[in-house]
Amino acid sequence: MTIKSPLKYLAGALALSAIFQSTADVAVNIDLSEAEHHYALVELQLPQSTKASVDFHLPVWRTGRYEILNLANGIREFHASSKNKQLTWNKIDKDTWRVSGDLSKGFNITYQVYANQLAKRTRHVDDSHAYLDASAVVMYTDEVRDDKHVVSLHVPSDWRSVSGLESGSHAHQFIAPNYDVLVDSPIETGINEWHQFKVDGRDYELVIWGKGNYDSEQMVKDLKVLVAQGDVIWPDYPFSRYVFMVHATSGARGATEHLNSTIIQRSRYSFSERKDYLGFLSTAAHEFVHTWNVKQYRPEGLVPYDYQQENYSNLLWLSEGSTSYLQNQLLMRGELMTTKEWLDNLSKRIIGYQHKPGRKVQSVAQTSFDKWIEEGGDYGKNHGVNIYAEGFLVSWMLDFEILEQTRLKKSYRDVHSALSTDFAIPKTFNDQDVKDILKQVTGNDYQAWWQKNVDGLADPDFDALLSKAGLEISYGKKEKSKAWSGISAKAHASGFIITSVEKSSAAWQAGLTTDDIIVAVDGLRLQGKDLETRLKNFKPEQKIALTFFRRDQLMTKDIVLASLPAEKLKVVTKNKASRAQKAFFKAWTGLDFPKSDKK
Repeated sequence: MTIKSPLKYLAGALALSAIFQSTADVAVNIDLSEAEHHYALVELQLPQSTKASVDFHLPVWRTGRYEILNLANGIREFHASSKNKQLTWNKIDKDTWRVSGDLSKGFNITYQVYANQLAKRTRHVDDSHAYLDASAVVMYTDEVRDDKHVVSLHVPSDWRSVSGLESGSHAHQFIAPNYDVLVDSPIETGINEWHQFKVDGRDYELVIWGKGNYDSEQMVKDLKVLVAQGDVIWPDYPFSRYVFMVHATSGARGATEHLNSTIIQRSRYSFSERKDYLGFLSTAAHEFVHTWNVKQYRPEGLVPYDYQQENYSNLLWLSEGSTSYLQNQLLMRGELMTTKEWLDNLSKRIIGYQHKPGRKVQSVAQTSFDKWIEEGGDYGKNHGVNIYAEGFLVSWMLDFEILEQTRLKKSYRDVHSALSTDFAIPKTFNDQDVKDILKQVTGNDYQAWWQKNVDGLADPDFDALLSKAGLEISYGKKEKSKAWSGISAKAHASGFIITSVEKSSAAWQAGLTTDDIIVAVDGLRLQGKDLETRLKNFKPEQKIALTFFRRDQLMTKDIVLASLPAEKLKVVTKNKASRAQKAFFKAWTGLDFPKSDKK
């Protein structure tokens, strides 16, 4: 593409103004006529200002992702004008542009956005669609942050535009009552598949961009069931219209909750198999729960959002981990997830916790506060926990405490119902508020419990927890053992490269570490089989020699293999569960106790 000169660019911006006429406080005009190059031309029409200068900011993070992002890196060719005359501007930091001059008659700013960040769910523009999260596209000023914003898109004639925002005067125009609603209401425009449906008087939409092996009719059918489960937990719905946005892609994965919608990204071929489709439903349920937990009630420190810096809270485990916990409540009660699938999910979570040494290092309160600097991978697993997995487990423990103390009359669902009623935004809640609700629900003081399991290092007794609901852990009929090294590795051109070494495991004690490339076991080269398969040839407590490259130098270390159960841990029903255990199970899941598993 030929880059426009400043004068030509200004002329183009003025032409863009002519396309969009609006009487809104802030008009946001977005031209996507050069979508194939990932470009968007953005113009903001601002009302008059009595100030000598106005600062425009682009957020440094987006809602739903507690991480500082480099969003301003895609902004180029910034210009400002008033009544067709250029204004002075200068950039004062990495994401702030200061416009100066006579602003008393209203003024415009224009800039180009390079939008090619699909996986970050911030901004992506190509010849088939545009996904626009306003936090990565639309600048704001403190002066008009609370003013109405009208977004108008200039797109190809065969594109369809969808958003949870209120529709404007034409098919590609949307209205936000303020900037905060705008940045929490993404827009999907392009060539897409679109479905509308209604449940209990509320309107829903499903828009899918990208081809894949999904069955959209089945998706609509199951989403109808999912969205009807909200009143199992909350007294009312905080919306009249909600949009499910789905990207079927070749790489980008993940999802983000928004005020009136969600964006879900999955591999285009990860819908047809049951386990894959259940993954989609679980994600949809997770984001739907967020419509209340985070979007209707949010911890102290997160209201209002400060878009230019970190927003700290030690309750993100409740915002995310409890959402992961409650999502399965909705799926179970809607019979979208079977009891076996529910128990399999619990099994995986227990296994993950058992193999996370970081549980002895970091509390869920600490990982909540540190989410902004969270380190994943080997270090994160060995030296920390996360707000999702361990937040789920603490939520589970809390639920069982409430069920037991109230003789099954109350549950963790009542806590979230109270949060939605008593602490709806703009109010916020803190640790003490949650403990006060727990006391109201159960009649008991939770200071000691909180200190032990939230501020302290939670250590769930899974056998005791499961037994309350008539469940138990099983390793199969024959509880055999297998050799275990503590190494996770993946194929490499030279052998198998270590991606993780579990702290205190045999490999850890022997001094192996990430990026070591294992090429031989006991002097025999690894050929065509993964490391785990090769280790099946050995027994627990057996000493073996691992030969590997480190810094391109060949080394050998001896390790003494440890022991693990040969079969994977499974959560199963007890053969002779008591009436009380079955009643506990039903109060927990809403379903009758299943038939006993054959072990």
